[in-house]
Formats: sequence, structure tokens, C-alpha cells
Amino acid sequence: MLIEILNQNNNSYKRVNLIFASFFFSLMTVCVKKIDNRIPIYELVFFRSLFSLFITSWIINKKNLNPWGDNKPLLVLRGILGTIALVCIFYAIRNMPLNISTVIQYTYPIFISLFAGILINEKINRNLIIASLTGWLGIIIILNPSQLSNLNIELNNLSIVIAFIGAISTSLAYITVKKLSLKEDVFIIIKYFPLVSVITLSPIVFVNWITPNINDLIWIMGIGLFTQVGQIFLTIGIKKLQTSEAATINYLQVFFGSLWGILFFNEFININFIIGSLLVLLGTIISTSKILKKI
Repeated sequence: MLIEILNQNNNSYKRVNLIFASFFFSLMTVCVKKIDNRIPIYELVFFRSLFSLFITSWIINKKNLNPWGDNKPLLVLRGILGTIALVCIFYAIRNMPLNISTVIQYTYPIFISLFAGILINEKINRNLIIASLTGWLGIIIILNPSQLSNLNIELNNLSIVIAFIGAISTSLAYITVKKLSLKEDVFIIIKYFPLVSVITLSPIVFVNWITPNINDLIWIMGIGLFTQVGQIFLTIGIKKLQTSEAATINYLQVFFGSLWGILFFNEFININFIIGSLLVLLGTIISTSKILKKI
């Protein structure tokens, strides 16, 4: 009886960590949206990556790990996919309502299941088909032109496409992380993401440098801080929880994103958005119930 109670408390602790992770990640999106549009997206990603690179390199040095890992091609690929995903996500946050960009980003579990079937020969079963149809129905309801016009929202097709590229890149990065985690230390995997970002974005940033003002620097520091804190809570909380349960709790970021959109950016939601979001959540739960079991 005592062991069962302790296990229940331990699972509750992990759930609380995931709630905090969603909360801090949502604050990161607020920081991105608050920064003056004159600061390019690639510069924001560069600063965020530089912050993360310093922290992970320090941890790797303290743990006396081989800083370069073993599977360098796959580690570099993970970094490239992560960089593409982050640039697209930041672009979507800046150019779309916060609630809508967050919902689109959280279609990535459905894409994970689809790509797992294509890339690693995981069986595409009836549940996956139902999950995909359910999730896409939710997206169609949210992005329906008539419903957007009722909210006085204008979205250009480029922003929508880039938002989905971000979700797709996130899903592919997730699959590479799962493959790498079989042999590589977690901090080596984490390091390659900002390392590749800093290397690839440095020439673009320095050639097209825009000096942030004090206000921008505060929000940029917020991006790095909230992302790192959120990553810590996520890492602690996701262990030994079922993927479907973890994905469901992480979906709280949609709630937080909607709340911050209303409070800070005068955004509105209606019944269509709520129904669409719930359908995307349902698709996420179905798709993650057996996600990546063969990895």
C-alpha cells in the first residue's frame, strides 16, 4: 500500500513538472512576440542558441563527457532539424495570433506517428488514421476563413505553411533524438541543437546585424531563461510517464498561449477555436498512445 501511494505521489510530481514546463515554454513565446519586429527571427534564434550552448557545454565539461559524441552525422541532422523548427516556430509566433501558432505547433505528435511509419517502418494502424483525420479536422475548423473573419484575424498562407514546417521539423527532430538517445548522452544531444544553430546562423547574423535596445535584450534574456527552465522541468517530468499522458499535459501550452494572447495581445477565442483545439488534442492523444514503440 505504501509503495502504491509513493508511486502515485511520484507520478503526480512528474505531472506537476510537465505543467511547469508548459508554463515556462508559453512565457518564452510571449517574449518572442514582445520583441520589436526590427530584430530578425534568425537573430533571436541565434541568441537563444548561444545561451543554451553555454549552459550545456558547462554541464558536459562538469560531467567529463566526450563533447562530440559518437554518431556525429545524426547529431548534426538533429541540430539542423531543430534549427529549422525553431526559426519556423518563432516566425509563426511573430506573424500569427499566439493561440493559433501554438495549436499548429502541437500537431507535431501526429506528424511523429506518420513519419515513424514511413521512416522506421512502424505500422500505420487504424488509430493513426483516426488520429490524423481528427487532428486535421480540428485545424480546418480553427483556420476556417469565415471563423477567422469573425475574429477579425487575417492570416497569409506563407505564415500557415511556415508554422506547419515548424511542426514537421519538430517531429523529425524528435525521431532523431529517440534514435540518438539509445547510445548518446542526453546533454550531447541537447548541445548539438544550439551548436548547429550558432554555426549556421552566425554569418547571416553578423552580416545583417541589428543592435537590440535594452528592452529587446530583456525579452531576449527571457527567451533563453524560460526555454532553459522549461527544458529542465520537461526532462524531469517526462521520465516514466506514458507518452500519451505527457503529450496531453504538454498541450496545456495551448491554454497558456491562449491566456497570454488575451491578456497581453488583445487576442480573442470563440467556440470554433475551442472545438478545433480539443480535436487536435484528441488526435494527439490517439496518435501518442502507441507512439514510437519500435524505436
